[in-house]
Amino acid sequence: MRRSVLQPHRTRPPGKPRPFAFALLLTALLPGLLQAQSTPTRPDLGDPAAVPDGAPPGMQLIERNSLRDHAYWLADDARNGRQTASSGQLETADYVAKHFKALGLKPLGDKRGFLQHYPIERLEISKSTGLRFGKTNLTDGFAVLHASEKDKVSASNTLTFCGNGTDIRDSMKGRIPVIVLSGTSRGGVGGDLQAIQRYTAIASKLDKTGAKAGIVCLLDDKGSLANTLNYRGLLRDHGVMAYSKFARPVVRLPLMVLSTEASKKLLTHMGITIDGNEALGIDNLNVKAKAKLTLQVKAVKKARASNVIAVLEGTNKKSQAIVISAHHDHVGTRLDGDRFNGADDNASGTSGLLELAEAFAKADKRPARSIIFLSVSGEELGLWGSAWYADHPTWPKDRITANINIDMIGRAGRKDQDILMQITPSHQHGKYSSIVRDAVTLGQKFGIVFGNGDTYYRRSDHYNFAKKGIPVVFFCDGEHPDYHKVTDHADKLDYVGMEAIVRLAYWTAWQTADAKDKPKELGKQPGW
Repeated sequence: MRRSVLQPHRTRPPGKPRPFAFALLLTALLPGLLQAQSTPTRPDLGDPAAVPDGAPPGMQLIERNSLRDHAYWLADDARNGRQTASSGQLETADYVAKHFKALGLKPLGDKRGFLQHYPIERLEISKSTGLRFGKTNLTDGFAVLHASEKDKVSASNTLTFCGNGTDIRDSMKGRIPVIVLSGTSRGGVGGDLQAIQRYTAIASKLDKTGAKAGIVCLLDDKGSLANTLNYRGLLRDHGVMAYSKFARPVVRLPLMVLSTEASKKLLTHMGITIDGNEALGIDNLNVKAKAKLTLQVKAVKKARASNVIAVLEGTNKKSQAIVISAHHDHVGTRLDGDRFNGADDNASGTSGLLELAEAFAKADKRPARSIIFLSVSGEELGLWGSAWYADHPTWPKDRITANINIDMIGRAGRKDQDILMQITPSHQHGKYSSIVRDAVTLGQKFGIVFGNGDTYYRRSDHYNFAKKGIPVVFFCDGEHPDYHKVTDHADKLDYVGMEAIVRLAYWTAWQTADAKDKPKELGKQPGW
């Protein structure tokens, strides 16, 4: 689910096999060995729950163990945080597409493949961007805050220590200024906003000194000073993107921000001693220390991102369809190399979408209307993928009767035996509809109690369908302490609760797709 405030515009002993034979054996075993080493231990979840009386056919196929397996794959470090247009996100789209294909679903993307591409603009750092000093050549472990789409700096100059950047007075012409930020920074959206404001202030001061660029060393790269770079900065395989037009840069001259590991190497080269992540000793400062800074930003004007779309045709009303959606992207890899795995946001919903597709495809009966399975990217950047689909549907727009959206369903609260979830548009919302009313009623069969989730009405992919006048329902567990943090891991998901929630989504979708009438808007009501 996208953030509401800060938006971005993973020697041969005797009797042993001959080397050649051993190499063949190792080649055969290595993929499995590597997978075993990189795959966390998965919890034993027990048997799936019995389905409630009267449940539609196929519901038993939605079960906790498969949800767990999908979520662990999606939220693995190997996906590198699934940032839109990154290699990890493209790999995820391929995973979803292969699942749809194996189920025998019909592709509904471009040229009747499973992928639907949409245009974006993307800023990237060139391969040549890096920092060389002494015997060290940094080609990674940094982010760039750009000042323009045409930033290009090549400087072999003296490194000049500028403290924490609050009192920069001397001319920096022919120098490379180095700023050091220490201490633990606060987290959350507010902390990230304060962090970008800190970078903005440093760049403004440096711009007045004649510097071409600045280097910022972080002695704490696990807080907001690093987190904010995922939304505003350029990292390897992690660009700054725009759906239509790039946001105005936030700094007046480019800054290269170094991870803690890289910062310590540079500061040691300068003769600066470090005590933990706080104290600096500059008694042995080498005022003649030099470095070569190469920094280049390039714009890719014709970049593309992708959705994955498939359809299961209905029976006697198959020209009409309901859309079940979930986003599979997240926010990438942090400066220190730790991944934002996005297990709840939204490996949980994507796992649910994959299970829903399997249940519908393998059920011994189909509903009257067709079911479109829509796995989108770009949600974290501003609901881009669903916006593109809503404006460029691969199914006649006037024949899409409803949207069921699932985003963050793995960390629902618990009270006694009840599962606590959020739902929108609630009965207090003007777009409250029969599909929401029916979902709340069906939730009682699974011990799911819903609260008002209208604060999320504009914050996930259902909103782009609602803007087109299509009735929607959004299932969400709300925000929690690991929301948009590197601690959102698959081992923290409640797979038993997810099983119940996805089964509820299945029943809601089935009932909506098989009903005689289309969902109706009810407007505000005194109760559910």
